[in-house]
Amino acid sequence: MKILKKKPVTIILVAAGMLSSSLGSAYAAANLEPINAFFNRGVSFVLNGERWQPKDTTGEALSPIFYNGSNYLPVRALAEALKIPIEFDGANQIIYIGNKLAAKTPIFAMPMEIDNIYVTSTKSPKETLVNGKQYGQIMKIDQYGDIYFTTNRQYKRLVLDAAVVSPGEHEVEVSLYNASDLASNTADTVLDMHTVSPEDKVKQLVFNVEGLEKIKIHVQSHNLNPYIYARILDTSFFDNGDPAAGSSSGSK
Repeated sequence: MKILKKKPVTIILVAAGMLSSSLGSAYAAANLEPINAFFNRGVSFVLNGERWQPKDTTGEALSPIFYNGSNYLPVRALAEALKIPIEFDGANQIIYIGNKLAAKTPIFAMPMEIDNIYVTSTKSPKETLVNGKQYGQIMKIDQYGDIYFTTNRQYKRLVLDAAVVSPGEHEVEVSLYNASDLASNTADTVLDMHTVSPEDKVKQLVFNVEGLEKIKIHVQSHNLNPYIYARILDTSFFDNGDPAAGSSSGSK
């Protein structure tokens, strides 16, 4: 690669990446190392078949840094272009690229869309008493219904705690769909499906949602019975556990 002859600039490299932060002098003295490097103004980028220009948070164009035979790109600009979640923990000096293994988000804390006709959310103590146990909030699906979650590729799993309550008599299917605007004709394809029956009391259903920006959960009876009395409980959550470890659902 031909590099333009320019006066080298002194660059401070943070080992984890190139995110701006406020650093104390003690940290700088212990962890930052000055080097001589070049801004490489001559290189250009093609991202997924299209020209791409990395930019900072203000919209200003960014150039890669050329050092010791390699071009270094701003990690935030690249991650955002690839639609990979990125977060900087300044207190602990950790840059998270992609998913946090320990992240767990309750479903009622997620961006959610329900129609409030076939699916309703309630905190009523009478309604949230499910098979002998009291919950704080539930979703009721008495006939059939769809629930949409915007995940923005931040999670690997959706763990649903589901139940069928009296007078429900039939096994209920809970299916996962890709609801992204880019899903195209695959939006009608079931990605995963689990079942819960009245005998299960409460059953944990684990879905792999890795890489999905938006999902749809469809709940219905296989027999198309109009009254299923399904419940999704507030103990359900999104997390970044290993999908392979929870590929099969089990009773609680």
